[in-house]
Amino acid sequence: MKALEIALFWIMTLGAGGFFAWTMRQRLATLKAGVADNRFDQPWVRLKGVFTLAIMQKRMVRDKYAGLYHILIFWGFCVLSLRTIGLVLEGLFGWHMTEALGGFGYGYQATKDIFEALVILGLALATFRRLVIKPWRLENSWDAWATLSLIGGLMVTDLLADGAFIWLHNPAWKTWAPVSLFVANLLRPLGGTGLLVLYKSMWWLHLAILYFFANFLPYSKHFHVFTSLFNIYFRELEPNKNLKPMDLEAEHFGINKIQDFSWKQMLDFYTCVECGRCLENCPTTLTGKPLRPKDFGTDLRDYLKATPLDQMGQDKPAPEDRPLIGGPVPEGSVWKRDEEAAPWSKEQLEGWISQDTIWACTSCGYCEWACPLQISFVDKLVGMRRYLTLEESNFPDEAQTAFKGMERQGNPWNLPQADRAKWAEGLEVPTIADNPDAEYLFWVGCAGSYDAAGQKVSKSLVKLLKAANVSFAILGKEESCTCESARRLGNEYLFQTATETNVELLKGHGVKKVITNCPHCLNTLKNEYPAFGGDFEVVHGTELVSKLISEGRIKLEQTVDVDLTYHDPCYLSRYNGQVEAPRAILDAIPGVKLTEMEKHGEATMCCGAGGGRFWLEEHLGKRVNHERFEQALETKATTIAVGCPFCNVMLNNAAGETGHEGVATTDILELAAKALKA
Repeated sequence: MKALEIALFWIMTLGAGGFFAWTMRQRLATLKAGVADNRFDQPWVRLKGVFTLAIMQKRMVRDKYAGLYHILIFWGFCVLSLRTIGLVLEGLFGWHMTEALGGFGYGYQATKDIFEALVILGLALATFRRLVIKPWRLENSWDAWATLSLIGGLMVTDLLADGAFIWLHNPAWKTWAPVSLFVANLLRPLGGTGLLVLYKSMWWLHLAILYFFANFLPYSKHFHVFTSLFNIYFRELEPNKNLKPMDLEAEHFGINKIQDFSWKQMLDFYTCVECGRCLENCPTTLTGKPLRPKDFGTDLRDYLKATPLDQMGQDKPAPEDRPLIGGPVPEGSVWKRDEEAAPWSKEQLEGWISQDTIWACTSCGYCEWACPLQISFVDKLVGMRRYLTLEESNFPDEAQTAFKGMERQGNPWNLPQADRAKWAEGLEVPTIADNPDAEYLFWVGCAGSYDAAGQKVSKSLVKLLKAANVSFAILGKEESCTCESARRLGNEYLFQTATETNVELLKGHGVKKVITNCPHCLNTLKNEYPAFGGDFEVVHGTELVSKLISEGRIKLEQTVDVDLTYHDPCYLSRYNGQVEAPRAILDAIPGVKLTEMEKHGEATMCCGAGGGRFWLEEHLGKRVNHERFEQALETKATTIAVGCPFCNVMLNNAAGETGHEGVATTDILELAAKALKA
């Protein structure tokens, strides 16, 4: 390159690099303004996640079509990063990487050539998907097309530049560049002068696109190109299984200002690519509620960009008059929504995020399970609920009844604590006080103690455990609610108070192993109690019974003729990864015919009871349990099997409310108890 060209390239590089550095400084200053959050623990576990989730695209390939083209583009960019460095060095110092590196350079040239072609193929697949397939969750935004065009421009200009270079210089590496050589043959008619002009123009255009692209990304939804690896590395290692305890001595509870979010939560906002995977099986999205996870995240991202938190990096306070919840929507704000995408009026947006949005979440965790970039949602919504509940005492009226019941009677049904063990009368079920050496404590739970359907399941598990000669006991009247619903409704104070009491009780009895039929109790005892000193081995009833069947300690020989479908509870399947044990039990029962729903396993759809919603009325959109029940009807099954007392009630109610009383809902353990050897 001539000296003038090198000088011009230095100016272009310094300008583009300087602007990029300024932008990133602003973004980092914003993150620094967030609440501290230690995400530097377990580095090897985090690095393993980067490899499986980012490099190998583990979650992305759940959608095989989109996963294929995304892998082609992502891996192509990884391979081409070295090419980018080489071109910049060539522009700054006139150094041609391929020739300078000899054999390695030739091998890289071949690899680079092939991957450029694969990236173009990936872009073609992505374009076809957006123009022809048109998935409902995908929006054809202008910056999506701009990004695809810029990537395509990088590939095409590089291949054209290499093709022209081959004819101009006849390099030794040309046989190592099959795609560039093919392009070169197409360019032959241009002649020497035309090829020289083409080479120069494509070389400069390629670098101009590269520099523009680098500075465009931080202002588009594709900022994830820079943030995704970091977001995956700093991910929550146990997403939504274990909400972080709140300091009850703090001056401020929950989230109501943008600076109440942690720096990692803010990084989530920047990382969302708006792919819409979180919407595919979201119960609130599918039933017309105002909560759509993608929109919730992008709304907060836009809010973050509209709030000059970078000033806080200079010890200047962020604006105090920009609450997330409550107050009027500022005139001309970024929150003017597309009425077709979100058909609720501006007046309904109570502040920046509507309370209907906040209370709609069932905490089913599908959004977080589906997100390929490990973005969290439940913690943010629960944080806002904590503010409303603890700071303003502003929560749905029905929640107050449940809170009072948990606080006064130890159960949200407000039934007498003294009646907690009545279900076990006549069954000769020992209490832990009578049998302190029992191998398992059977944590019955509130539903298993008070709800009629739940009591049947409790009795069934007792029958199965006795058939296997398992040593177990219950707490009886000593047992009290875990207050899991209270926690997810924002009442962290009630949850922590109950947790401290329960942990002390269990440790006082020397409990080591716990079995429970309620997935919500399971998740709380197993994943959340350790933060409060309660380390117990906790299993779900179906998990233990499945194990006992495989060991031959339980024999299921009675035929139970039933055509059924199985509804996976969110807190059992998605939260705790248990999808095999329930099916193993069904498979062991003679006469059972299982037909799976389309949405099953860890991709199950919520029944609508999670997140404390079991205790709240459903005023907006279609009822979630009706939507799930209709999905079950599509299988033509006459029975819906469940593994959760809340799911049992919700789906049974849906059958009655929709005029399908002939479709029964039953727990898997009830079926197993019926099939016991006579």
